[in-house]
Amino acid sequence: MSRVSLLAAVALVACVAFAGCGGGPVATPFSVAYPAATAGADAVPISLIDQTGLVTGMAVAEGAAAEGVSAVPGKPNVLRASWAGGVCDDRATLVLNKLGTGYELAIHNHPRFTAGIECDASAVTRAIDITFAQPIDPTALSLNIQFP
Repeated sequence: MSRVSLLAAVALVACVAFAGCGGGPVATPFSVAYPAATAGADAVPISLIDQTGLVTGMAVAEGAAAEGVSAVPGKPNVLRASWAGGVCDDRATLVLNKLGTGYELAIHNHPRFTAGIECDASAVTRAIDITFAQPIDPTALSLNIQFP
């Protein structure tokens, strides 16, 4: 087999292998530990599953934020998402999907099983900054808060 034929065969195998590995965005989990709402409690793990392939990072937002989606001043590729969760949530899972011409961030708050122990029903505001590969208009991202 000639050198050119061997290179062509290797290139063909590589193309077929990479083509078979996907056909769309890969769900990429991002995680942060959100500070506990009460002293002595554990941090709340927050996971983001990106079904769009646009997210490059996630961080706990600095400072207070109104509930909803807002731009982060000086950071054109970052949106802040803020929502109400419960003080007894032991984790939150966020799933970002394409929705028509925009995007939806489904937020699943997961309260811990307390085995009959009462839990304060008050809400706490959580806010995270999501970094995208490109700027996204805050009005293009809607929040869909789910409670199990």
